[in-house]
Amino acid sequence: MSAKVFTTATKSEQVSETLLTLNEAAERLGLPYWQLQRAVRRGTVPSYAPFNRRRLVYLSELKAFVAASRQGGSL
Repeated sequence: MSAKVFTTATKSEQVSETLLTLNEAAERLGLPYWQLQRAVRRGTVPSYAPFNRRRLVYLSELKAFVAASRQGGSL
């Protein structure tokens, strides 16, 4: 299944966001599915279930979560 792209309008500018299923997001991050699922259940990673369907995550929010979780090292 391919990623879904939703468009949201904020202050007369359009921002395109990519929503991913938990499987797709886990693959992109190289994580096991269950780790991402656990983080979503705990509320650590924000997720969305439009129309009571499967859980989706915004790629940008997931990247921000990973960046905020960074420990030590330098870039």
